[in-house]
Amino acid sequence: MLVKWLERSAGLLLVAIGAIIFLWKKNMMFALIFAGVGVVILVLTFISKKEKSNITLANFINVFTHFRVALDNNLNVYRALNITMTTTSGAMATLLESLINALENDHSVTPFINFALPFKHPLVSQIMINVYMLVNHGIDPKRLWQFNYLFETLVKEHNDAEIALHESSYERFNISLFVGTGVMIMTLMISIMGMIGAYIA
Repeated sequence: MLVKWLERSAGLLLVAIGAIIFLWKKNMMFALIFAGVGVVILVLTFISKKEKSNITLANFINVFTHFRVALDNNLNVYRALNITMTTTSGAMATLLESLINALENDHSVTPFINFALPFKHPLVSQIMINVYMLVNHGIDPKRLWQFNYLFETLVKEHNDAEIALHESSYERFNISLFVGTGVMIMTLMISIMGMIGAYIA
């Protein structure tokens, strides 16, 4: 959020500088350069990536953190899934409800695989297969350890990806700031050279 605010501030500053150059120096070319760079930065920062639903990896992790807590409290998988469903909403709740309803008639691994499909992540599929094994073979320490290991691996991978995304945002801001500063310095140098030339003449 801070990066977005800084990028928008830089964009507005460049647009303002462009307007000042045009009004003060009547220099259309440099005014357009400043204003153009500023507008591009503003447009890029206001383009938002809207999620159509809450079926995301982050929400899977959040929901199945509740599921894991329920398992740790010695609840069986069905009871844990039902309690977990009360902690979510939207498309994620619908997906979880579909899984629970499917388990009433289909005792194969298929409902678990179908649940994992929207996330398009191999670890989610492995976790859901492991949940199926917990249903059919009981919650023994070995299988619970496998579930926890897979889940923690997914959490670490997701957190690493989020950190990389934030670092990329900061890097993008630094580049836009560098470009804006470069344009300002170049314009300032040309203006100074023009003033010196006019003075000498």
